[in-house]
Amino acid sequence: MKISIWHYDSSAYIIGIASALVLAAAYIFEYFANLQPCTLCLYQRLPYTAVIAVMILAVFMKKYLRLMPLLFSITVILFFISSGLAIFHVGVEQHFWQGTSECGSFITADNVESLRKQLLAQPLVRCDEIAWALFGVSMAGYNFLISAALLLYSVGVLRLRRN
Repeated sequence: MKISIWHYDSSAYIIGIASALVLAAAYIFEYFANLQPCTLCLYQRLPYTAVIAVMILAVFMKKYLRLMPLLFSITVILFFISSGLAIFHVGVEQHFWQGTSECGSFITADNVESLRKQLLAQPLVRCDEIAWALFGVSMAGYNFLISAALLLYSVGVLRLRRN
């Protein structure tokens, strides 16, 4: 039996395992390296979780070949969203633009009590501060590279449409 990385069944395993490894790395950094995630970091985990669910479904539904293009199309969309979230986060880290209101960089108080409430409501981890980087690339930057690679791989699987 010849195994190809472009077949639906083997690529479902590859994409699912790669996504699980990305999430595992995020949790290892959080719980063992004590690098708490910001709001945008948490958002970036959601597409990977969804991709894992879709790829588990693909593994169990591999007999239904007509369903595979739909499942891999969903994966392409999820990795496109993941890449967009990562680029947005990199832009926030580099101060190209402001993050979301949950990122903690928006304080508009007109009195001391309002300022106190807003400061207490601020997250402990800000989205515009790089908590960890390797070779000048932040975790959000690596997330973009991984998401983009998995996006291109998913598109390749769809284009070749091998069973």
